[in-house]
Amino acid sequence: MPNVFQRSAWGPLRVFMSLFCSLEIRGVENVKKIKGNMLVASNHSSELDPLLIVACLPFFSRHLPLFFTSREKNFYAAMGWKRIIYGGTFFRMMGSYQVYVGLKNYALSLRHHLKFINEGKNICIFPSGKITLRGERVKAKGGISFLAREPHLPIMPVLIQGLERLTISDSLRGKRKVTVTFGKPLYSKDIFQDAQRVIIDDSRNDYEKAAAVLMDKIFQLA
Repeated sequence: MPNVFQRSAWGPLRVFMSLFCSLEIRGVENVKKIKGNMLVASNHSSELDPLLIVACLPFFSRHLPLFFTSREKNFYAAMGWKRIIYGGTFFRMMGSYQVYVGLKNYALSLRHHLKFINEGKNICIFPSGKITLRGERVKAKGGISFLAREPHLPIMPVLIQGLERLTISDSLRGKRKVTVTFGKPLYSKDIFQDAQRVIIDDSRNDYEKAAAVLMDKIFQLA
């Protein structure tokens, strides 16, 4: 189902973003160099981010569909009308599966995504864990580092710019330019080694420290 859903959304979203938001895609050749499955790590500036990343990959890319992380359906219960589509069946259709929070065990929390990796599928994670605005930094979650470390999967860093607080009015008036940049692939050694060389809050575990380094590398794509 995610394969059908994502490829169906690919054309309309790419055309809309190109016409009304002057969509610019940079560095997609870096994705083409990765032969096996990969992890995608991106900043999170809008609810459109997951499908925008999908639309920026080639339509026949071996890396589609992407599988995402989300919170449990009950988490969205207080979001008004959005609770109808957030979580549950709709999210599963678009390839988003819940992370089990509060377990203090990455393997259990990310059980769905570990299964997908073992099946050769591609995972996309927003390490911030929530939408953040430009210049806002939050404590990165360590899940991406955990998933990258054991199977030594390549990490594709992605920076999305220009999508913050985008409204239909802004886009129809052509007031935004959206840029999506794919960086050079990184590996777990690149972020874990650097995590030992920089001063990061000591209360974070090794996975969170490595994720913080990864987020810095993502923002350096600007």
